[in-house]
Amino acid sequence: MKNIILIDSSPKINEKSVSGYLIEKAARRIDDQTANKNFINIRQSFTGHKIQEDYKILINADAVIIAFPLYIFCLPGILMRFLQDYYQFYLENKTKSTNPKVYALVNCGFPEPEINLEAVRVIGSFCRHVNANFRFGIMIGCGGMLLGAEGKPVIKKAVEKLDNAFAEIANDIQNNDTEKKYNILVETMNFPEWIFRFLMNKFGWASNAKKNRLKKKDLYRGPYLL
Repeated sequence: MKNIILIDSSPKINEKSVSGYLIEKAARRIDDQTANKNFINIRQSFTGHKIQEDYKILINADAVIIAFPLYIFCLPGILMRFLQDYYQFYLENKTKSTNPKVYALVNCGFPEPEINLEAVRVIGSFCRHVNANFRFGIMIGCGGMLLGAEGKPVIKKAVEKLDNAFAEIANDIQNNDTEKKYNILVETMNFPEWIFRFLMNKFGWASNAKKNRLKKKDLYRGPYLL
């Protein structure tokens, strides 16, 4: 039996997250007869003071699946801290490391899934430091639609592609293939980009700016400009 660790890295507290959705879907693809599945919610790990307990589980993993949202083109701070602290734990316990296979599930609010690439590369870099074998990432554009339009025909193709990607993870975990794998891109938006931008301007970015006493033109300011 392989030890599979599924990590939900969403910083959200009291609302459903895309990361949790992805972990749930990925777990369903892993056969209970061939694997022991352990779930780690990073926020709960910190607030419940279970970090050391979770690290002991993680260092004995045969495979690790990490799901997280893209924050400012990289990892959420809560995940960065979790990985940094784990690195110190690894240095103290590296003789126990099992050289696990690692997979990243990353979603962003942009239509283009390839925007997640730098974040996936960060996970790959981390793996090289902790004797882990990074296999590939699943990069998802407009990930919020998976929850906002759940069950709707508009995301049917994206859900099917995700399911196939999770099946590929499950197969890769079970075999001994060392051949290089490529990242999988999933687009959830199957309508023209101008419609997306119109909706976000009308109901997303502009409305949020207004709530924060800003005007639409303020959205186009350069960094550090008043």
